[in-house]
Amino acid sequence: MFFFFGLIFFLIGLVSFIFSPYLLFVAILPFCYLFFYKHDKKAIIYLSFTVVSFLLLYLYPNGDTNATSLDGICIFKKDSYYLLLTLKGKYYIQDKTNDVTIFSLVHLEGYVSKISFTHYESVFDFSSYLKEQGCSYQFKVKSMSIALRNPLEPTFLKKYAFSFLTDKSKTFTSAILCGDSLYSLEEKDIFNDLGILSALSLSGFHISFSLSIIRFFLSDKQKKYFSYFEIGILIFFLFLSNYRYSIRRIFLLRLFALISEKTKFKLSYLNRVSLVALILLFFEPYSILSGAFYYPFPLLLTMGLFPKRGTNNIREKIKSSSFIILFFLPLRLFQSNRFNLISPLFQLIFIPISHLLFILSFLLFICPPLGYVINFILDGLFYLLSGIYNYTFTMNVATPSIIFMVVYYLVILISVILQTYFFTKQKKIVDISLIFIFCLNFLPDFLPHNEVTFIDVGQGDSTLIRYGYKNFLIDTGGTNKVDIANECLIPYFSKQRITKLDAVFITHDDFDHVGALENLNKNFSIKNTFYVKDFNKKNNYSLAFDDFFIQNLNTSTEKVNNDNNFISGVYYFKLRDKSFLIMGDAPKEIELQIINKFPNLTCDYIKLGHHGSNTSSSKVFLKKVKPKLAIISCGLNNSYHHPHKETLQTLTSLNIPYKRTDFERSITLKC
Repeated sequence: MFFFFGLIFFLIGLVSFIFSPYLLFVAILPFCYLFFYKHDKKAIIYLSFTVVSFLLLYLYPNGDTNATSLDGICIFKKDSYYLLLTLKGKYYIQDKTNDVTIFSLVHLEGYVSKISFTHYESVFDFSSYLKEQGCSYQFKVKSMSIALRNPLEPTFLKKYAFSFLTDKSKTFTSAILCGDSLYSLEEKDIFNDLGILSALSLSGFHISFSLSIIRFFLSDKQKKYFSYFEIGILIFFLFLSNYRYSIRRIFLLRLFALISEKTKFKLSYLNRVSLVALILLFFEPYSILSGAFYYPFPLLLTMGLFPKRGTNNIREKIKSSSFIILFFLPLRLFQSNRFNLISPLFQLIFIPISHLLFILSFLLFICPPLGYVINFILDGLFYLLSGIYNYTFTMNVATPSIIFMVVYYLVILISVILQTYFFTKQKKIVDISLIFIFCLNFLPDFLPHNEVTFIDVGQGDSTLIRYGYKNFLIDTGGTNKVDIANECLIPYFSKQRITKLDAVFITHDDFDHVGALENLNKNFSIKNTFYVKDFNKKNNYSLAFDDFFIQNLNTSTEKVNNDNNFISGVYYFKLRDKSFLIMGDAPKEIELQIINKFPNLTCDYIKLGHHGSNTSSSKVFLKKVKPKLAIISCGLNNSYHHPHKETLQTLTSLNIPYKRTDFERSITLKC
C-alpha cells in the first residue's frame, strides 16, 4: 500500500496548491490514522509526498513573459498548433504550416503573450484545456528554424492505412486508432447523447480487449513471452497516437506488470496503478485537472482496493461493464447536460461492437483495401445509430452538485464493499438506491429564484432573469463562429434546470443581440417574444407578468443616420428591492433623453450600453443613475476593442465598480 498512500498525500499537495493552501490541513487526517492508529512510521514519508507535490507546482516553470527567443522540443502536436517544452516552461505555438513534427528540436524568435481565446458559456474552453497541459503562455513566432526534425511521424503510416477510406470513415478510424477528435462528424451529438463517444476513441480498454483475444489463442508456453509482445503493441500505439496520455497510462501499467512478473520487484495491482499515477503527475502535475486523469484513475484505484472475486464468465463480465457505466454516469453529466434514457443500456450493448470496430480498423495497417468494407459498415452503423436516436428520448439535465457527487460515490463505495464480502442481498438494495439517487438529478427545480445572469455569449448580449418561478431572457446573443442557441444558451438553461422561457425581450435587431433567437425558438420552449414595438404599444411602455414589470425607457422610434442603436430598447425592472437597467446599444444621445424624461431615475445594477463602447455610458448619465455595479458584456480580444478606455476611465472616476464577461465569464447577481 506504500505507493497508494503516497499518491493520496501527493494529490492533497497538488489540490492545495491549485485551489487553496488551507487544504494542506486535510493531510493531517490520513497522517493521524496511519501514525497513531496503525502505528505506521512510514506516515512521515507519506507526509513528505504532500510537501513535495506542493513545492513541485510552486517551482514548476510557467514560462518567461520577457522571452524573445525559445529553444525547445515539441511534445504535443495538432494540425494547427503544438506545445513547446523549454527549460522556462511550456508554450502554445500556432503552426498553420504544420511543419513541426513531434519531438523535433525547434528554435523560435518572437515574443510572449498571454493565452486568450474567445470563450462562451458551456462551450469547450481551449484556454482551460491548455492550463491542464501546464501551459500558461503563447509565443508569437516571427521566425523559426528546426534544429532537428523527428523523421518518425505517424502521418505517412496513416495515409497508407487509410488510403481506401472515405472522409467520414477516415475521421472515425483516426479517432478509434489514434485518439483524434470526432467533432467534425455531423453525428457527434448523437454519439455523445447515446454515451458512446468515448467508446469510439482510442483507449486502453480497446487495446486490452484485443490483446486478451490474442492471448486466448496462445499456448501456455507462448503466453510466457506474450508480455513482451504487449509492450511492443503499446509502443506502436504510443507512436500512432502522438504519445496520448491514456496510452502512456496503460503502457506504464503493462510495463510495471511485466517488471513485477519477471523480477523480484513485486507490486500489487493497487500499487502499480498508484505508481503510474504518481509518475504521470510528477512530470505533468496540472494533468490532475484533466479528464484524462480524473476519469480513469478513481475507477482503477477502486478496482485495486476491492479486487473482483468469483468466476470470469459472461455474466460477471456484464456485471463488470455495468459497474463501469454506473461509475461514469455523473461524470458524463459534467461533460454534457443531455442524457438519453437508453444510453446506459445502449453502452452495454455497444461495448463489444466498439471492440470489433477497433480490431477491424487495426487490420487496415495490414490490408488497406479492407477500407471498402469499413466504409460500408460505418455507413450502415451511422444510419442505424441515427434511427435509434430519432426514436429515443433525450433529456436536458442539470450539472450534478458537489453534494450529489459525494453521496453517489459514497453509495458506490458501499456497493463495492458489499460485493467484496459477498453480501449479495444488501448489495442489490444499495444498487437500486444508487439508481434512485442518480434519477434525482432529473427532477425539475421546484425552488423559486431571484437572480440575474449576464450570460457569456462572447461579443454580444444575453441576460437571464429568474423571478420566482418565471424565467425571462433579454436578447439572445449571436455570432457566426458558434451556434449560441444550441451550444451556449440551451446547455446553460439545462444546468439551471430551466425547461422553458416565459418571455424573450429583444432590445433591437443587431445580430449580436438577436442572432440566436431563430435556433432558440426551434429548439427550446419560449412562451412569448417581445420587441421594442411591443413595449411602445403599451401604457407606460411596460409589460407585466403577474407582479413582474419591465419597462422600455427609450421611446425614440426614429433612427439617426440609419443607426439601429438609436431605437434600441433600454429595459428597466426590479427584483425584490434591487433595480436593473439593461441599456442595449443605446448611445449617449438616448441616455440624455432618458434622464431628461426620468429625472429621478436610479439603479442598483446597470448593463452598460454597446458593450462598453465610448458611444455610450456618458459621465453625465452614469453620475445621474448612480449604479452600485456596472456589467460589461463583450468578447475577449474582440475586434472592436470593447470596452473602450474612455468608458473604463469614466467608471473609475465615478468610483463605480464593474465586472466584465470577457474576464469573468457568466456573471450572476442574486437578489
